[in-house]
Amino acid sequence: MRRFMISTLSSSSSRLVSYHHHRYGGYVFSRSITTVSDRTPPKQKHHWFMSTQANLLDTTTCYNESHMKDDERDAIRVEVFSREHIKPSSPTPQNLRCYKLSILDQVEAPIYNPLMFFYKNPSNNDNKNVEEVIRARSNHLKRSLSETLTRIYPFAGKVASELHVDCNDDGVYYVETRVDDRLDNVLKKPDNKFLQQLIPIVNSSEQVLGYYVSMVQVNYFKCGGVSITVQHNHRFADGRSSMIFMNTWASIARRDRNQVYPSFVGSLTFPQNPQLPYSPYIPIWYLKTSPAFLKHGKSATTRFVFNALALRELKAKASKHQPVSRVLAVLAMLWKCVTDVTQSKPSILHLPVNIRSKCSPKLSENSVGNGIMGAYAKFDSDRSNPEVASMASQLKNAIEAVNAESVNKLRSENGYVGFVESLRNSQEAFSDYKTEYYMTSSMCNLGTKEADFGWGKPVWSCIGSQLNEDVPIFTNRILLVDSCCDEGIEAWVTLEKQVMDDIKCHPELLSFASMNPSPL
Repeated sequence: MRRFMISTLSSSSSRLVSYHHHRYGGYVFSRSITTVSDRTPPKQKHHWFMSTQANLLDTTTCYNESHMKDDERDAIRVEVFSREHIKPSSPTPQNLRCYKLSILDQVEAPIYNPLMFFYKNPSNNDNKNVEEVIRARSNHLKRSLSETLTRIYPFAGKVASELHVDCNDDGVYYVETRVDDRLDNVLKKPDNKFLQQLIPIVNSSEQVLGYYVSMVQVNYFKCGGVSITVQHNHRFADGRSSMIFMNTWASIARRDRNQVYPSFVGSLTFPQNPQLPYSPYIPIWYLKTSPAFLKHGKSATTRFVFNALALRELKAKASKHQPVSRVLAVLAMLWKCVTDVTQSKPSILHLPVNIRSKCSPKLSENSVGNGIMGAYAKFDSDRSNPEVASMASQLKNAIEAVNAESVNKLRSENGYVGFVESLRNSQEAFSDYKTEYYMTSSMCNLGTKEADFGWGKPVWSCIGSQLNEDVPIFTNRILLVDSCCDEGIEAWVTLEKQVMDDIKCHPELLSFASMNPSPL
């Protein structure tokens, strides 16, 4: 029988958090000092950081939770009781120790985009069994993750350079906490400040050479409910890869006969090129050519929820000129509404396109790595009035322009030359201060509401990269995720506060979406 392997790290009685908000919307970590959820003065300060090549003074800004009011900070206590490394139950063969990154991986910054999943305790009325439930779930998750890592071994390694992952079996950085409240109380009105405490942070004394590929934090509530946050280094994994990890782990945990079997062929399909400029050169170059992407000042994030019925009506409205998906219908509606508010400016909406199915031959949808290329559509307010159907058509046309021909060109012998040139051209298109830019991403249809570890599917899932509104530098962002309660979509939207105040009163948007409802 295989045994799961755990390397225990230090424990702490206080939750320590230090965030840097990256221009892509993810988090990197630095030397800022913060103590959170410690009700016993005096508060002890600890150095907790993760240094990355994306940690540039001109691309990140520190957020310190100690700026919160005392009553806000102490409302719900999150206490870390364990930090460990979960290692594969069997060692990775020597011939698989060096995992090459693809050219698409090379251009991604080493940042982390958290995904959060919340599960109820089916027997949460039996308080006597809560401690038993928590112990059983803790052991169940660790054992199944250890077994999973033998199948998806690169996730247990370190991103050692711009060109490879060292599959050294160091393990997944794994944190466990206790939350001093019930899950249903928390989900009645999810609070962004609180949710930030459910994201794993790395202790500098445990971070050695290289960046963790994967980090997990499991948070146990008083009722026996649990939330699981997973985050992966973007240099290695895109959103689909994150869900491949999650669903592989879940399928093994529940002993499903229909197992998920990931493939690791990214560097064979899109060979790396050492001549490609390394990060952090690309992020600096990005800022020099596209400074208009960055917004300065106060931001605000609102969750707009489109239920199944509203989506059907919106999709019909957006498909007036040509059929579009529900995702494009939502993006078009949000783009139309923000354009109404900022109508004096032209706008560009950027969205990533999954190219796995556009390869020849097609890549498996379980192919791990970065399998995305960027597309964008532009609206010029001088030439036309914003209209949902026309904007949806523009988005669909932009996606279809990323076709098999453009994907296969990248795979050619000198494909990287055209690839770098296309990157330069696209960044130059986004360098006009007179234009508003919106970065988008979608986790819809990726299985975010399917990850069942044996105690049922999540009652809520969300994206944790837009929880911090206190940074003075941000980007306009729209992130979509499937609603767990029906076939709806949740849109997490970050805009300038003044613009958001107007959007929250937009009658057309509110006829389709509700703001920040309880997920329950």
